[in-house]
Amino acid sequence: MTAAPAPRPPATLAGLRAHPCDPLLLAVRAGARPLVGLAAWVDWRLGGPIARLVRAGRVPDEGPLLLPPWRLLPAGRVLIWRAGAATAADLARAVRGLGAGPPGLCPEDFGLTASEVARAFGGDAVLFAPEEP
Repeated sequence: MTAAPAPRPPATLAGLRAHPCDPLLLAVRAGARPLVGLAAWVDWRLGGPIARLVRAGRVPDEGPLLLPPWRLLPAGRVLIWRAGAATAADLARAVRGLGAGPPGLCPEDFGLTASEVARAFGGDAVLFAPEEP
């Protein structure tokens, strides 16, 4: 008999405070307004800089946009990706080169499953659970 998976922290500011990470990976959808998922919570907490980057076309179609830490955010650096632009392995490769602590992300925001992300990161990532409606 296998053990049940550990409960995942919620993809909210409270979950992020309880499980700080570096970097924090956020997914945005091209042309999507408003932002959704963990990116929406972070954007709201910071006063809208992620939405402004998306509106200005500053988020690349492929590859991440690396942002420095924000004092108001309980995380280190932030990597913003377009949803659907990266596989779980792509995300893990990008993070390995940063020499950081455990990364954090909500796999479902990227259209991925928790199990494929856990495999790609070798179990060394904070996987936030999407907020229930």
